Amino acid sequence: MEGLSGVLKELARRSQLLVKRLNSYQVLLQEPVANAHERARALAEIEKLGNGFPDGEVRQKLLAWLDSERAQVEEAKSEFRFEFGKRLIAGLEGSGLVVRGQLPVLRIGFFTIRADFERGRATIFWGPEIEEIKSGIPLEPVGLARLVRSYQESLKAKGVREPEEFLARLLAAYRRRCTAEGLAEGERVLLSDLLAELVLLSQPESFRVDPVRENFVEYPRIRFSYDLYLLKRSGVRAVAGQELRLTVANFDATAKKSRALWVPDSEEGDGTYYSYIAFVPVRSTGA
Repeated sequence: MEGLSGVLKELARRSQLLVKRLNSYQVLLQEPVANAHERARALAEIEKLGNGFPDGEVRQKLLAWLDSERAQVEEAKSEFRFEFGKRLIAGLEGSGLVVRGQLPVLRIGFFTIRADFERGRATIFWGPEIEEIKSGIPLEPVGLARLVRSYQESLKAKGVREPEEFLARLLAAYRRRCTAEGLAEGERVLLSDLLAELVLLSQPESFRVDPVRENFVEYPRIRFSYDLYLLKRSGVRAVAGQELRLTVANFDATAKKSRALWVPDSEEGDGTYYSYIAFVPVRSTGA
């Protein structure tokens, strides 16, 4: 008798969970196409719960319903893919950002989106598909558009305003790195190493007094890349009699974040990988 009571309690618990999942699924049906991938995941959870019920009429009805819903979900997924690009473009309206490429890989300005229609997830990259910004993002075009817009707006708000001042900081960081590595000025330094020096130089006095997380000021690779783009666009190349030189990365280096940094060449998302930076004396143009 005690064992039967336990079985019934477990069935009651599973029944309550199943009802809860079915109610949640009904909410997803308010937007059946936009929620196609969420529906697929919900059905998998419902099936898992249904497997805990004994064979009988209830379970057979549940399995038949699952088969019917899955067929509809597949149709919704096809429609979702067809509508994805149009909804993404609509979400970017007014931002000046243009969508290029073909699914599953799209370029939007400085960013790349890879859509995984099987898993219902997306990944956003900075430039080509190497510098990952965020993965596992729900494949929802309006939300993706909002995210890309926020990245773009953040970069523009924080980008360097004074190219000469930024170039002077690059030179200071370069000289620190040359000293640390025992290099003569004019020799090449990896951009990733220079970035580490630049981060240290960018810290406020509060961090130097008390180097805790709360006092640390971030300077991500993406901002560094964007600031280099702004610098290139400004045409400012020399400071304190020293001229900036960037060395284009070879093909093997482009796949390694420690060896190369992608820097945009235009707002449309064209760009170049660079590995090294150096400063050399400005050549005299006199006769």
